[in-house]
Amino acid sequence: MSRRRFLGASLGGAGAGLLTLSGCGTAEGSASTGSDHLSLWYWKGSLSDRLLATAARGVPGVPGLKVKGSQVPDGDIDSKVRTSLAAQAHVPDLTVVNNDNLATFFPDEDEFLDLRTLGAESVRDRYLDWKWKACFTPTGRMIGFPLDAGPTALYYRRDLFREAGLPHEPQDVAEEIPTWEKFIAAGRTLRRKGPGKPYLVSNTGNVFQQVLLQSPQQFVDADNRFIGDQEHIRRAWDLSVDILRQGLSARITDGTPDFNAAMSGGRLATMTTAVWAINTLKDTAPETAGSWRLTTLPDGPCNYGGSYVTLTRYCREPEAAFAFLKWLLSPENQLESYQEMALFPTTPASYADPAMHKPDPFFGGQQPIDVFGPAARKAPVVYFSPYEETANTPFFQELTNVETLGKNPERAWRDAVNTAETALTRLGVS
Repeated sequence: MSRRRFLGASLGGAGAGLLTLSGCGTAEGSASTGSDHLSLWYWKGSLSDRLLATAARGVPGVPGLKVKGSQVPDGDIDSKVRTSLAAQAHVPDLTVVNNDNLATFFPDEDEFLDLRTLGAESVRDRYLDWKWKACFTPTGRMIGFPLDAGPTALYYRRDLFREAGLPHEPQDVAEEIPTWEKFIAAGRTLRRKGPGKPYLVSNTGNVFQQVLLQSPQQFVDADNRFIGDQEHIRRAWDLSVDILRQGLSARITDGTPDFNAAMSGGRLATMTTAVWAINTLKDTAPETAGSWRLTTLPDGPCNYGGSYVTLTRYCREPEAAFAFLKWLLSPENQLESYQEMALFPTTPASYADPAMHKPDPFFGGQQPIDVFGPAARKAPVVYFSPYEETANTPFFQELTNVETLGKNPERAWRDAVNTAETALTRLGVS
């Protein structure tokens, strides 16, 4: 999963809906017209293969309903949906949308059905409150339905913490390192006393990202104003720069051979990321099994990743499609998806199931749900505007310039703010 997937423009250009598509739609443009099934677009790994196979044969409890999934590459699905909507042809009845990409469809919200009109409120109590609230556009229409979540945690090497004389059991680490400032202090100790003088983090972008996601506001607010020069962004920037200044970043890109070698060789003491990183870590550094532990992220949990399902206005059978959603994303089936492919449920009732409480030898017998369950419940509601990618890209780029090119941090900050403001002004953001 990338740090930020590209957030595209609206159908009619960034910040403006495609006016020719306004008004009531019909099902004539549905990609499933003339077939015996509804169409669903998704990317590999976003939905359970087993559940999709069942739906293709017939959705349980909904006689006569079949739903056929079509895989679209993750990076292409949004643009393909926009193209089909603009052409008013071959539009999927349902489509999966990535967590922070949902907002890119807000300017064209009328192209999607308001799920409240289909009875969505009747199942609201099944889902995480923050995830449910994030399904709504600023005008109050519910265009997304909760799929999975990406609760975060501090992954840390217990052995490296212990040998550096730091607290090393999960509860002790949570109590002694409750803030990012304390986290940085622990990093100094690791570099002085830890075996091999391990780095605290692979790069500062990960910390910058998590601090941002702990804030309910990002770079553009609900009134379409740029707020990227305010304190909540500046704090994330300053913390990241402080990590650099103190020599606590390995300055390597995640997923590269250098990163894999550093993880396997004990040169990195922590990761600040989401639940979906568990399998990546196991694949990257299998020889470190038993050395890792999980605990609360400094300054509290946030959500990083996850998805929604939408119904387009071309959906041939909205009531049946919503019945499919209620079945597919029920607590029981979200639990099955977790067991099959580690999609973290947005249904808290699933967290109590014994299947989610299995000790994990990779984490020394720790049960990951004990950390990620509370984190999922406590994540803040975050507002993403349709312009977040335009706004945040200069900041990530300039932070990279500081980290890899040695650019002066204050100059980089000013350049990030100015570049973002200029780009957003062209899009009508004040």
